[in-house]
Amino acid sequence: MKNFDVFIETVKKYAEAYGDFEKIQKSSDFDFIPIGDQKTGVIGEAFIFEYLKRQGYQDLEFGNAAQKAWDIKYSFGLAPNEKVLVQIKTVSAFSKTKRVSPIHFAEDYCELYLVSLNKNLLPDNIWKPKGYNPAKIKIRGDEKIVIGTRMPKNINDTASGFTDLENVFEDFKKMFPELY
Repeated sequence: MKNFDVFIETVKKYAEAYGDFEKIQKSSDFDFIPIGDQKTGVIGEAFIFEYLKRQGYQDLEFGNAAQKAWDIKYSFGLAPNEKVLVQIKTVSAFSKTKRVSPIHFAEDYCELYLVSLNKNLLPDNIWKPKGYNPAKIKIRGDEKIVIGTRMPKNINDTASGFTDLENVFEDFKKMFPELY
């Protein structure tokens, strides 16, 4: 990603503004502003994009709003159609419930990253689950989705709805010495 340093500076500014906004949302003087976790998904996606790029993956490409089952794709010769689809779910420290938005199944090879952001909107944990609690998998119309999950607390957190959790945060930190 070009100009990643500009992205980091923007994230830092956003984190400060986000904290101020959170105070306003919790204030009884501003009850018309709903409490929510705005824009964190974009931040998580950008961090994973840069992480994959720094690992040497080629032909990285962001999806668009029409892509429910993936956010990023990259070339990988061993995957079907030689592409890996990546879905990213992000939750910040500002979220009380730590709920993960619905996960849409991709038809092709797909990786899932769960990105936990601290109050500075920098990653403080990143998980790659390999599976889901079968009770969390639902059919909506023609689509198979995973609902009712939350960000894992640790590698053994089966209550999160995810199984076979792999923590990739230490590897992520090595790729971003300028942040950690």
